[in-house]
Amino acid sequence: MALLLVLVVLSVLSARLGWPPLLQFFLSVGAVIPLAAFIGSATEALAETIGGRAGGLLNATFGNAPDLLVGVFGVQRGLIPMVKATLVGALISNSALIMGICCIVAGVLYRKPRFDAGEAGHHSVLMMLTAAAIIFPSVGALVLCGPGNCAGTTQNHSIMEVSVGISIVLLLAYASYVLFAIFGLESIQGRSGGSDSELMQERARGRGPTAWPLWLSIAVLAGSTLLLIPVVDILTASVEPVTRVLGWTQVFVGMVIVANAGNVAEGYAAIRFAWTRGGDDPSRGDSGLDLALGIASASSIQIATFVAPLIVLYSLTMHNMSLVFSPVELAILGLLVIIFAYIGHDGESNWLEGVELIALYAMSAIVFFVLPAYVFG
Repeated sequence: MALLLVLVVLSVLSARLGWPPLLQFFLSVGAVIPLAAFIGSATEALAETIGGRAGGLLNATFGNAPDLLVGVFGVQRGLIPMVKATLVGALISNSALIMGICCIVAGVLYRKPRFDAGEAGHHSVLMMLTAAAIIFPSVGALVLCGPGNCAGTTQNHSIMEVSVGISIVLLLAYASYVLFAIFGLESIQGRSGGSDSELMQERARGRGPTAWPLWLSIAVLAGSTLLLIPVVDILTASVEPVTRVLGWTQVFVGMVIVANAGNVAEGYAAIRFAWTRGGDDPSRGDSGLDLALGIASASSIQIATFVAPLIVLYSLTMHNMSLVFSPVELAILGLLVIIFAYIGHDGESNWLEGVELIALYAMSAIVFFVLPAYVFG
């Protein structure tokens, strides 16, 4: 990842020197990868130094910085289809592509790796909340406007009001999630620890004896986040020229390319645990899939209940972005929630279930690539 930092320099130079937009786009996408990875590594190192709770909170704040910045700059430039596709793509990538790879790796190594079915059910419920937050305004838009577009109509104002209200509810739900999962407030008295606190400590311990000192962790986190700002600015500025040249839609660019670039850190950490941790012995209770599931689902929850609502509220200052998604996106997300819940209900997995998850992701990518932009609204 350190070697890939040269892409950050080249990305900035390409914008300053006026290189072709196609080159600027791919350089900036590549530059997002090491910066996202260093943000993840810095929060893991901080978790080891300052404790799992504070580390978990930092991870919740900075873990999806690429998606949040893409949303901010995308809204500024009116790239609403790309922003929405990036959010949906990050959810699908975490829950289908990354978890699918983890299930294959763990299944091949340990035959039938086990994980905590109760925790998986908890994450499934939160994913259902995510789906509901998208389905409600989307169905409302269909009822008010029919198959047409609500833009510029009185109904559009109503849809935005619904989106803003749901965004506020999601932010409150996210605050509850932070209190429950990170600070461990399961009751008024509370308890020590918490699933995401323990997850951050496990991820930090996975770094081995070469833990970063506190000053280095803070410097890397701050520096990576600051460098990410101009890189994402260049990325979003080059989207429209690239889509014209290559014939891609903004939806495909956001769903497949941008979303996966921002998910590199979570994907690497999840796959690493699925590879290195056992799970075949149910008495151990420390399957790598538990950690992989926690990483992937926590990132998805943060995107759905924190990043997306913030972008919706921010969009009120310029180009409005509602929580209305196309029927295709709703169908893909709904199927993902159903399959995710089915796979997690028995606390056991295998490589075939991983293939099924990846197949769902591949079919989604094909749909986003082939269908024209107007299908997605």
